Amino acid sequence: MSGLDIISFIAGLVVGIVAVSIAVEFAWRKSFPEKTCKITKTWNLKELQSPVIVAEKMEIEAPSEAKIVVSSPTPYAKNARENPDAIYNFAVGLNKAYIFAGKIKEGQIAVVTGDEDIMKELKEKFYSLWRKKEEIKSYIPSEGKVRIRGIVRAVFPYRDGYLMRISYEKGVVGVLLRERMDVEGRRVEVEGEFTEYPFIKPSNITILD
Repeated sequence: MSGLDIISFIAGLVVGIVAVSIAVEFAWRKSFPEKTCKITKTWNLKELQSPVIVAEKMEIEAPSEAKIVVSSPTPYAKNARENPDAIYNFAVGLNKAYIFAGKIKEGQIAVVTGDEDIMKELKEKFYSLWRKKEEIKSYIPSEGKVRIRGIVRAVFPYRDGYLMRISYEKGVVGVLLRERMDVEGRRVEVEGEFTEYPFIKPSNITILD
């Protein structure tokens, strides 16, 4: 590792000690044992089996089966859960984990570890963030543009297409569909506009979990 990389990594750990305190404390306590921890820039998220990921921002494509919690959404994390407390940057699979010195992006320095104690702590942190109820932010005017997050309660034939009935924090709306979507019970975000209240003509529908 070059001197510049070492300096960058140490700077990253200053952030990491706050952002990934549990994992880094374990790593330092074990003095980065050669068999379980190493520093690298050539990691690959696709090598992780059944990965769970926590990131301030995802700036690289994640495996399709990954569960992700982010602080801020990006195009690489369309189906991630948002949690403002996700100030960490790590990814955990079945056999190893990556602890990143900063945002998860190509070329970021990371500690790779197979230490069971560290992986257990990281997974517990992930699920504590995953389970935390996400603040629902819906923009519901009486007419015009609309954005809503809620639970799909039913999808059924309506007029020349289908109607998706969504419950959200302030009531129920209907989303007009051309084709049926099998999303009953799923959490979705709908962007579009009211044709007549409470019916929404969608421009984009995102499944959130």
